[in-house]
Amino acid sequence: MKKCLLFLCVVAISLSASAQFAGLPVADSAVSPVAGETRVSAGAVLGDDFNLYGGRLSFAPIGRLAFFADLGAIDPDFGDIGLAAQLGGKFTLPLKDSPVDIALRASWSYAAFDLDGGGDTTANAFTGGALVSREVGLFSPYVFIGLNFTDQEAKRAGVKATSDDTDLAFAIGAILNLTREFSFYGEFAYVDDPFFGLGGRWTF
Repeated sequence: MKKCLLFLCVVAISLSASAQFAGLPVADSAVSPVAGETRVSAGAVLGDDFNLYGGRLSFAPIGRLAFFADLGAIDPDFGDIGLAAQLGGKFTLPLKDSPVDIALRASWSYAAFDLDGGGDTTANAFTGGALVSREVGLFSPYVFIGLNFTDQEAKRAGVKATSDDTDLAFAIGAILNLTREFSFYGEFAYVDDPFFGLGGRWTF
């Protein structure tokens, strides 16, 4: 029992940082979407303790408002490949004569995977903040800043350990619009640990 508790304490401490994947990647600008606009994207987030791989479906039911859903896999260094999912939305503020676009962005994320040596861990997180961008030719550089709240639980042999964290979430990136439909993105983010994101997207 003591070994199990010690194991869970170590896991909770080590994962408190590595689980801060929520809301990543932003992979979007603050530009107002057109009503009915649909986007499909795929990419990866690379970190010191884990990598994320997945795809995103985004839809704008009305102008200025878009919802998105991510589904993919989390590949941790200390466990087996598990499930990662995310739901969120973005609302572009109706600012006139502004040199930049500003949007409010929020997301809920979930991840679960089995730990090496037995046991499993799950994490729920909420990220909210502001997204600022500006279109410069083919590029759309953007910056996101907000807060990330994470609730994590690790279990082994019927014993569990929990961890709750609140961290500053920051991301800076750029979208390269090769055509009206197709674009690439690259992103650096920091949520307790540094992350790098890259991928591509298609707009219908």
